[in-house]
Parts: sequence; structure tokens; C-alpha cells
Amino acid sequence: MRVLALLVAVSVAVLLAFDLGPAEALPPSAENGAELAARWCADCHMEQRSDAPSFKSIASRRTLDDIRTALTKPHARPMGGISLNRREIDDVTAYIKGLGH
Repeated sequence: MRVLALLVAVSVAVLLAFDLGPAEALPPSAENGAELAARWCADCHMEQRSDAPSFKSIASRRTLDDIRTALTKPHARPMGGISLNRREIDDVTAYIKGLGH
């Protein structure tokens, strides 16, 4: 029993010595966002259509927060089944904003 307690104490001391905090989040990937957009969004937003703004138009008129917020809310009927996680939303947002430069 004492050996187990000593082993646990040493393990905790080693972990604290290495300061194993949470891993830093990776920055958004516009490349991954482009792949997601091509798969889920291209039919409406990457083609010239009258019923949906192009990504370039969105990029020039909206802030990062506007785009991110829009991607978290339900979209028009064709997009009703799409659900992006936080990482995917950040990636698609980075891709769209990159088109505005």
C-alpha cells in the first residue's frame, strides 16, 4: 500500500514539474475551411446565384464574428441538415474572410 501511495505521489510531482496544462488550440485552417465549403456550401455560395450571396460578397461585407454567428444558426432550407462543430465553423470562417483580401 505504501509503495502505491509513493508511486502516486511521485507521478503527481513529475506531472507538476512538466506543467502539463491544456494544449494550445490550433489556429483556424482556411485550407480545411475551403474543403468543407466545397463539400457543403459550393452549390449556393460559390456559384453565381440570385438566392444566395457569394462567399466573396460575404467576406467583404461581414466581420469574422458575423460569419461565425451565421454559421452557428440554421440556414436556408438547402442547408437545414448541415451541422458544423466549433472547429469547422472557425475553419470555414477563416476561408471566407480570406476571400475578401
